[in-house]
Amino acid sequence: MTTDSTIPQGDDNLRATGFMVLSMAFFATEDFFIKRVTAEMPVSQMLFLICSTTAAILALLCLRKGLPLVTRDVLGPQVMGRNFCEAFATISFVTALSLVPLTLATAIQQATPLLVTAGAAIWLGETVGWRRWTAVAIGMAGVLLILRPGLEGFQPEALLVIVAAIGLAARDVISRRIPSRIATLQLAFWAYVALTIGTGLLWMIRSATTMPGLATWLYLGAATALGVIGYLSLTTATRLGHVSTVIPFRYTRLVFALILGMVFLGERPDALTLVGAAIVVGSGLYALMRERRRKRAEGRPMRPRGRSLMR
Repeated sequence: MTTDSTIPQGDDNLRATGFMVLSMAFFATEDFFIKRVTAEMPVSQMLFLICSTTAAILALLCLRKGLPLVTRDVLGPQVMGRNFCEAFATISFVTALSLVPLTLATAIQQATPLLVTAGAAIWLGETVGWRRWTAVAIGMAGVLLILRPGLEGFQPEALLVIVAAIGLAARDVISRRIPSRIATLQLAFWAYVALTIGTGLLWMIRSATTMPGLATWLYLGAATALGVIGYLSLTTATRLGHVSTVIPFRYTRLVFALILGMVFLGERPDALTLVGAAIVVGSGLYALMRERRRKRAEGRPMRPRGRSLMR
């Protein structure tokens, strides 16, 4: 019996899942090193160095694959809007990461897919049934448990993670209207160009520059390398396997962040944070399952959520 070679088989899905888990481990470890660097270097300076280096690496990857760096499409309003949201979200998240525990920031960030679901329904007119709306509401309740506004232990700086999650969700919603002829590598390159410009301007405005020790520079290099390797692992995962199979494993990033935070940073998330994180992840998985069922019923495959970097 012959099979369609374009349909991922069991082994491909297994390999894709492995790459997805690896990419989340790389991203969580990147966040860990970024948090270490922010203790010795201003956020704007650090982000400029990471983003400019990453943009150069992505430019080389585009040229290697024969992808033009400048086209009419990548300079269009949709891509520019996506880049603005990417830059806004990244700066907000990294600033929050310098101020709050790694585990707390990562837990709140897991609400992004739920915000994408809500945004796609409101601005793109996508069909979202009452079950998925309920999942979004319950997930947001989980975020409130993590934040606990008005109660002892509330950290106002954590609201920056909410701002970042909204920015990431807006990025993904806009990305759903970007023509498929624009390669993911091209999108990634221009996102980092926008970040380089934005963080460079912030660095100039703040005029804060430090020359840290060798260890901090090594952390910075590790963060940059892990970000690129994580991105390549992520794109490999989404190309090898069914999106509906591999996407749920994006939540393993929270597991890796918990391990890194507790073992190396001495963080001890309390019961409310863990319960809230479980609610957010559970709601996200349920919403994803409902979307998968709906698209199966309509005879349509699931696609990557907005062709995003899923950061």
